Amino acid sequence: MKLLGKAVAGKQADQDAPQSFPLDAKAGHCYRVYAQAAEGIRDLDLIVKDSAGVVIAEDSSDDPSPVVLDNGAVCFTKDDQATVVVSVGMGSGAFALQIWGD
Repeated sequence: MKLLGKAVAGKQADQDAPQSFPLDAKAGHCYRVYAQAAEGIRDLDLIVKDSAGVVIAEDSSDDPSPVVLDNGAVCFTKDDQATVVVSVGMGSGAFALQIWGD
């Protein structure tokens, strides 16, 4: 896999609404999303939704460095304008995420 685009950075607190970032998914390709939170965030959460808003993957950890998927990748059978959703489960501060693809 290789990095697609640039890393995205933001700030968020557990009482804030989730933030969404586009994932231009292509048919026959797979993707992973990596994120890292600054010290003030104890639980950063990642979800990938398809263009219909259906959750197709999410991280399974309660920590500041989630990966979607922990043990694999999110693969698409058709082109889709998917979305990566970031939310804070506990704490507040800065975060960064990267989308990788094959």
